[in-house]
Amino acid sequence: MKNTPNCRWWLIAPFVFALSCKSGEKLYNKGRYDEAVIAFVKKLRKSPTHQTSLTLLPQAYAQSVQLHEKNASAALGTSAHFKFETALREYQVLQNLYNNIEACPACLTVVTPKDYRNAISSSKDTAAASRYERGMALLRNGDKFSARKAYSDFQAALALVPDYKNAKEMMDQAYQMGMAILEVRDVALVSQYDQRSLEPGAAVFRDNVLNNLRAKNNNSFVQILPESEVVKNKIHADYVVDIRVEDFLVSKPNIQKNYRELVKTVEIVEPADTTKRPRQTEKVRKETYKGVLYFNTVSVVTGGNIVCYLIDGASDDDMEKIVLPADAGWSNSFCYFKGDERVLTPEDRKLIGGQDLPSPTVGELFQAAVAKSYGEITNIVMKHYSSY
Repeated sequence: MKNTPNCRWWLIAPFVFALSCKSGEKLYNKGRYDEAVIAFVKKLRKSPTHQTSLTLLPQAYAQSVQLHEKNASAALGTSAHFKFETALREYQVLQNLYNNIEACPACLTVVTPKDYRNAISSSKDTAAASRYERGMALLRNGDKFSARKAYSDFQAALALVPDYKNAKEMMDQAYQMGMAILEVRDVALVSQYDQRSLEPGAAVFRDNVLNNLRAKNNNSFVQILPESEVVKNKIHADYVVDIRVEDFLVSKPNIQKNYRELVKTVEIVEPADTTKRPRQTEKVRKETYKGVLYFNTVSVVTGGNIVCYLIDGASDDDMEKIVLPADAGWSNSFCYFKGDERVLTPEDRKLIGGQDLPSPTVGELFQAAVAKSYGEITNIVMKHYSSY
């Protein structure tokens, strides 16, 4: 039984090999010459005398060279900005074929591949120069949109030729020119409560908005800063998020108490005493159990408005305004029992529980009231800068 797997492999191996031999020919017949070349190379590495591969490899390679050189020449004959990169991609495909054939001794008996390293190097230099020159021209426009495009060009130049001229320095300059600052101001409070009791909650509110915006920001040219950093570094913000919490109120605790009296009467049968004379008969007596379930609910609600402005830093005009409710609720219910527990049913026992908890502080209620607005504020702001 141990030899069975090997036996089975020898049975199916010819079929697998025959199928693999045909794959290169099929690719060739379909005009997929690049893939056919690779397939023939793989065949000849395993079977150097495979006749079909030896015959068709030169033809497939010649077709690939003709096609890609034609594409490269056509690209170079246009006025497209990135024509040298288009030609470069064609040469890189041909170089890959060259590398594969060079590593296959059997392949070299029927075909002499062409080395495109010089063409690739020249194309990279020319393409990098083209990118660099366009980036410099865009920077001279002096606007943020052009600077962001220039950044991409300098980045592409460096990808083609590392350390190309001063492309790294110019890329950094383009980034600074194309960057937009989004300032998140400290939350302003308009409330009857002592401002100091709400300030910690307002700081948390600001930080959560700031962090949400940063987490959702997928634009590397948008930098999101708190007001303190903008003021400290004397930065001019392109956009400003201004948030106010107005007329924030907390209700007095609403206390609701209720109770339910429980009464249960049971009959207790005392068995007859047959040891006495005359004989005593059984007796039936009644017992009554009593108790009270006490129900308590304490609730507190908040009210007020959150007003958020998105402001254009250049003109100081409002780009967007949203008003959201600053409402939250808290409640606590508990139930306890006094009396003879024998009066309780299983359902009654399930009602007993909880504890008398203190109401949240004004600061805690404030944080709960504003928490619902984080997502909406983030979405409104993102609508304006996500495609910046």
